[in-house]
Amino acid sequence: MEAILREILAKVTNIESGFLSFQEEVRDRFAQIDKRFEQIDERFAQIDERFAQIDERFAQIDERFANMETRLVALENEMKETNKRISHLEKEMRDVKTRLEQVETQLGEVKETVQRLEVQLADDVHALLQSIYRKIDEKGFEIYALNKRLLRVEATIEQLQSQV
Repeated sequence: MEAILREILAKVTNIESGFLSFQEEVRDRFAQIDKRFEQIDERFAQIDERFAQIDERFAQIDERFANMETRLVALENEMKETNKRISHLEKEMRDVKTRLEQVETQLGEVKETVQRLEVQLADDVHALLQSIYRKIDEKGFEIYALNKRLLRVEATIEQLQSQV
């Protein structure tokens, strides 16, 4: 029985040393796992830091997009105002064009009237000149006759003066 007990003791000792070595291996493995968890925790801390940086960048991007959207709305409003002004200018240009066409039409009518007046005026002036020439001719004979009489009267006065 002693041999059995020794055998059991040897087996128990063997089991105990196996258990101790298993326990040591488990502790080593747990130590390695703890180191891995620490590394993972560090990595998660780094990832959290990166996510914080990314969140900050997204906040900046959101702010920039908000600014861009505000500027875009302002630009759209300015474009609408510019389009209104251009439409107003186009309407005014059409009005000016219409008035210019009316002026051109009236100018054409004035030119026609002036041409008619020039022709009529030339005819009237010609008729007046002919009338004046006729009257001058008529009066010319009368003036000639009066000059002749005046000359005779002067000659007679000279004769009378020389006799006195």
